[in-house]
Formats: sequence, structure tokens, C-alpha cells
Amino acid sequence: MLTLENARTLLELYRRMALAAEAGEWDELAELVRQSGALRVAAAPALQPPSPDQAAEIEIVIKQILELDHGIRLHAEPALESTRKLLSSSVKGRAVRNAYGG
Repeated sequence: MLTLENARTLLELYRRMALAAEAGEWDELAELVRQSGALRVAAAPALQPPSPDQAAEIEIVIKQILELDHGIRLHAEPALESTRKLLSSSVKGRAVRNAYGG
């Protein structure tokens, strides 16, 4: 169960991820993604459900995280697609060289 404290920490990580994505700092973004994943895994087994007030605050924080995630994807997905194309052309080029010599 995500606590309010963990949700706020996760929100801060997502803010940093958004800045890294905007700046094209892919290694930093990857590290922040790793950290956010570790936080989510650590938060999963929490025993107590939040109070109604905390649940409402957590909901607000999660909505903010989702908005940041959307922005991160807007920056990261074009870079990922570009990398996929480069890798694909490299694989095709190697296959042609292997097939026809080179």
C-alpha cells in the first residue's frame, strides 16, 4: 500500500524524471526510473491502509505523477523510436553483409 510519504517521494522522483527527459539526460532518467521502481516494490507490502484523508491526498499525488509520466513519455518515446530505427538498420545491414559478403 502506498503511503502518503512514499507517494510524495515518488512524485519528487517523477519531477526529476521529467526534467531529465526534457534535457535528454537518458542515463539519469534510467536511474530515476530504477529508483522509482524500487520504491514501488518496497511500498507494496505496507500493512495499513491509509486514512480517508491520506487516501484523498495520495489520489491527488498519483494524478500529478500520471501527468508527469505523460510528459516524460512525450520526450522519451521519440528518442526510443529513433534508437529502435538505428538498431534495426544496423541489424539489417549486418544481415545483408552476412548474406552477400562484405
